[in-house]
Amino acid sequence: MDKFFKHSIKAIIIKDGKLLVESVDYGRGRYCKLPGGGQEWGETMQQTIIRECKEELNLDVKPLRLVLARDYIAKNHNQPYDLDCFHLAELMFECEVSDFTALGNGSEPDSDAQKIKWIELDKLADSDFYPKAIIPYLKNIKDIKETVVLGDVN
Repeated sequence: MDKFFKHSIKAIIIKDGKLLVESVDYGRGRYCKLPGGGQEWGETMQQTIIRECKEELNLDVKPLRLVLARDYIAKNHNQPYDLDCFHLAELMFECEVSDFTALGNGSEPDSDAQKIKWIELDKLADSDFYPKAIIPYLKNIKDIKETVVLGDVN
């Protein structure tokens, strides 16, 4: 089996104590995640998150800083839906949005079943949001002074 590596850039958008998420179902059950996706060749990380947020959320975002980085190496997490050959690296940027009036599914939603939701930061742990390992950091994002590299977490 060939090994598969994906590099993904994600947006952390928080407003009024709530996190903007995409609720998706890729045929393995619905869950919520940060908006964003794969970086294209020749594109900076900032350009990726700007494009992805426009495509998925119809929002114009301003990336402020790289806050969190994580690996997800499927073979280490005993998940029934990911092949052991899958490895994901995610870089998560805190983003600013000046105007939310256009918020909605963009021209290329992340899945046919994508729904956009706001989840209160205090209720993330009890929600279907993944990765769970980043929740404590999201709740205290303003206290993070430099990028936190989390390693292989889910």
